[in-house]
Amino acid sequence: VNTGDFDDLRAIAALRERYPFWLHVDAAFGAFAVLSSAHRHLVDGLDLADSICIDLHKWLNVPYDSAVQFTRSPDLQTSVFQNAAAYLGPLGDTPDLAHLTPENSRRLRALAAWFTLRAYGPDGHREITERSINCARTLGEAVTGIPGLRLLAPVRLNVVCFTLAEDPTAERLAALTAQLAEEAFLTPTVLDGVPALRAAFSNWQTTDTDTRRVAGALRAAVRELC
Repeated sequence: VNTGDFDDLRAIAALRERYPFWLHVDAAFGAFAVLSSAHRHLVDGLDLADSICIDLHKWLNVPYDSAVQFTRSPDLQTSVFQNAAAYLGPLGDTPDLAHLTPENSRRLRALAAWFTLRAYGPDGHREITERSINCARTLGEAVTGIPGLRLLAPVRLNVVCFTLAEDPTAERLAALTAQLAEEAFLTPTVLDGVPALRAAFSNWQTTDTDTRRVAGALRAAVRELC
């Protein structure tokens, strides 16, 4: 989450031959790397997982808390979450969602996801994903060229993690983000004990022009802070 890094899924899955375990992959936004020919190698082995979760409110740009889950053991999921009540339908071959998740009531999250999939299709979402990745790389390169900033991890996908080169306290970083409030929304984080900032690109409207404007604002803010 902090850096957009990926694990070697095939190597981890191979360990199951010696140590049986359930392999769950939190592919919140990383799964979308499969849309980019230059980055799909990062999710090689994803198909070997026992279960996968993917957030749709990130790169699919639908309302918050929308997600999809894939599992190889739907019977296990039903046995864990099934909810017995007279007003709930029976389990049957295709259990109601009340028997598959902790929620008994839920809005129709799937509708917005269906709309955006129909509207953009694989080509449209590929363009959004690759544009976001390129924007992240542009900002990462800008950070390395701004005196007073330090890039904390390589930009592997759509996340840029950086901090102040000197005295990177949470208070000073908060002051920096406050100066950027009109240009960008950056979230605070901590990486290896170092207070930092995290820029994650996924909005369908963000362009290279926006990114370069943010980089310019960041340069000016750092100059004023330091």
